[in-house]
Amino acid sequence: MLLEVFMKGRTNAIISKQYSCGGVPSRNTMIFSASATATKVRNTASPASLLLVGLVFVTLIATGPGLASAPAWVSIQFEPKGLFLSNPGMQQSFLVTASDGQGNQADVSDLCRVTSTDTEVVRVDSKSHRLSAESPGLATIEVSLGHLNQAFTVRVGERASEVAVRFALDVVSILTTKGCNGSDCHGSPAGQNGFKLSLFGYDVAADHEAMVDADGGRRVDLQQPRESLILKKPTFAIPHGGGQVLDEDSEEYGTLLRWLQQGGRANTEGVSLTALELYPEQRILVGNGNGQRLVALGRLSDGTTRDMTRDVRYQVGDPAVVKVSPEGALTTRGPGLTTVSARAMGKVVTSQIGVLDSLAGADYAVPEANNFIDELVYAKLRQMNVRPAELTSDRAFARRVFLDAIGQLPTRQELATFLGDPNRDKRSQLIDRLLARPEYASHWRVKFEDWFRNSQLNSQGRSMGVFKDWIKRWLSQDRPYDEVVRALLTSTGDTMISPAANFWHPATDFMLKKFSLTKMAPTVSRLFLGVRLECAECHNHPLENLTQDDFYGFAAFLSQLQVKHGYGEYRRTWFLENRGEVEHPLTKKSVLPKVLGGQPQKVPEGVDRRQVLADWLLSAENPYFARATVNRVWAVYFGVGIVEPFDDFRSTNRPINQKLLDRLARFFVDSGFRLSALHRLILNSRTYQAASKKEPSTRLERILAARFLPRPLPAEVLLDAISQVTEVFHQFRNHPVGTSATDVYQPDSPDYFLVTFGLTRRDILARRAETATLSKALHLMNGTTIREKVESEDNILSRLMRSDFSDREIVTELFETSYARLPTSQEGAILGDFIMAEKASGRTRRRGLENVLWAILNSNEFQLNY
Repeated sequence: MLLEVFMKGRTNAIISKQYSCGGVPSRNTMIFSASATATKVRNTASPASLLLVGLVFVTLIATGPGLASAPAWVSIQFEPKGLFLSNPGMQQSFLVTASDGQGNQADVSDLCRVTSTDTEVVRVDSKSHRLSAESPGLATIEVSLGHLNQAFTVRVGERASEVAVRFALDVVSILTTKGCNGSDCHGSPAGQNGFKLSLFGYDVAADHEAMVDADGGRRVDLQQPRESLILKKPTFAIPHGGGQVLDEDSEEYGTLLRWLQQGGRANTEGVSLTALELYPEQRILVGNGNGQRLVALGRLSDGTTRDMTRDVRYQVGDPAVVKVSPEGALTTRGPGLTTVSARAMGKVVTSQIGVLDSLAGADYAVPEANNFIDELVYAKLRQMNVRPAELTSDRAFARRVFLDAIGQLPTRQELATFLGDPNRDKRSQLIDRLLARPEYASHWRVKFEDWFRNSQLNSQGRSMGVFKDWIKRWLSQDRPYDEVVRALLTSTGDTMISPAANFWHPATDFMLKKFSLTKMAPTVSRLFLGVRLECAECHNHPLENLTQDDFYGFAAFLSQLQVKHGYGEYRRTWFLENRGEVEHPLTKKSVLPKVLGGQPQKVPEGVDRRQVLADWLLSAENPYFARATVNRVWAVYFGVGIVEPFDDFRSTNRPINQKLLDRLARFFVDSGFRLSALHRLILNSRTYQAASKKEPSTRLERILAARFLPRPLPAEVLLDAISQVTEVFHQFRNHPVGTSATDVYQPDSPDYFLVTFGLTRRDILARRAETATLSKALHLMNGTTIREKVESEDNILSRLMRSDFSDREIVTELFETSYARLPTSQEGAILGDFIMAEKASGRTRRRGLENVLWAILNSNEFQLNY
């Protein structure tokens, strides 16, 4: 029966639902199914059956994870490596992962032979997949699977390592994240029920005294830590006015318990957890109910390692895809792509898990790639068995790329020229022409104004105009983006004379006339690193490996910057003080500048700290800057980032396609940080030129870029498109006739249409709202913007009617101008009948055509880029 199933070519998903091995649901390849079946048959079947199963098993080992035609394993990887068990008695779980030549991976721990060359030092338990430290020394661990072999060394120490819990950084952080020291709880001026903490932990010494010593020390029991009030009340073991805020199985509870077990000291010196790792880093599983063991490893400050698989707290991004037990046993639930996070002692790490109904079969066709973007996108799509869309038509592509590159619709003449071009590379040539047009700089300037928060508010004022012009100038010149960012970060001077200095304005308190350092540090980190530092201002980041030390160390680079308000109401001058320090709210000590992931550094006196920050941030080897930039641009073109949200690069928010993100970043660096090269690369990719579908897309199609996602036109582009189709310019206050929406210098009260359709105040870092609203719909249907243009005596309808065009010819021109396509025969017939019916009802031909134009401008097809 087993051989019959294999010969019929059934996928492993069917087999794997029937068997399990080692007490854990079977893995996502046929090898595991065969292995489990072989084990089962060995105990019950005849010798002939055993021989049959053995032949099938050997065939599968030789051919890899799929059917007999699949490629063989080309490498194996033991995880984790670099093991240093602190003392005899320590254990460490392990995985062995095999890879084939197409990037597929599988857990082959059950199939490998894992042995120790010195069992007196390290012993291997192949059944539970664990290493056990027996005595101090070194042992070599050998791993083999067929012809593949690997060997590595494991070290065993002599002394146990106890991870110390720090009161200021660990305990106070928990009190802050749980709201215990907030203004509406124990951090209020009067405290709560006799227990008072400093607001958000600003006085660490007082907080420790209140918790450990005050009221006779009744809140802690160092002899029986679990009986301490600071544990029993938040878990609601004893009635608590604040309700239950902790679970006994939570990481926070465990941290507080360890702190009490270590003596509840204010200052704790000892070993700390420096890094947390989770294995496998990524895995694709097939079918519901299948399993995968997870292994968590902690690396400690004394150089030793610790198995933390059962010590971390697991969290699943999408519970509909997988579930994870507290012991690290993962089970699939449904198709999708999600992350599994593991948290412990202020550290967090994630693994990306994909679940499929079935693997891609032999009929999976991969389109020809235009560049490496397509190669990496298609590889991920094939891995997830999601089929890419076909190439979009020339008409749809022309409309799409015009709107995305220069924010305008193609004219009928431009469209005809492109469609009539016989060259095979005419799309690439069109892209080059568009990126060379002045409208490109105007269009993309608006996006950078959103990101840099250039607005006519009291914090900035009239100098926003010179900042706007400066942005367009460097876009037109295709100036290297790293040079632009350096100019921003190191800028000083009068903002009317030094445009780049306008970058600092959003962090100015207009009433206090003071620069807010804690506002600007997160702005810099989000814009240029894609890291949201703001959560680490008051406490250690709950979803990232960031602490208050990181926040204030990063802010210290900007601490010498100051602002002076000049003779004009809106005049600002930025300058550097000789001195300027940042005080840590917990230690009350001055903080040295510190880059993310680095150590505090003393910047020599007289050296601009911002220059040191720029040197690190803009380095070609910086892991953040290039990735954050290309991801931001990618999100504009595809509506979703490779990391989404596009400015939230945290440990628990993994890239959908890590290889693509890394390769794009390397391309950006190698191209000299030229934005035009990045635009050209993306626009020329078949991924960007893929068709959009009428039917709803799946989540995997959206996040994996399997098709082009229709996107609402930005407010400025939509307004300019309405003007372009109707041939009636929109009149902006204090601007000459013919000014486009992208070129408007926004006044204190911007145009109502732009505000309604998403123009932001730019006083905070926020994405524009693209959701449909009632105000948008009502304004398009009944507002003055469209009505006045449709009814204008000098619009497109007037021109066409004066030329004696037929109704069908007018409708055709309206369709090509608005949609870059011709009306279908059905559409032409319906609209022709409508116009005739209007005239038959006593209304004029003009009125009928106005209604057609109104309907076109109100259609989804017009308001979307597809």
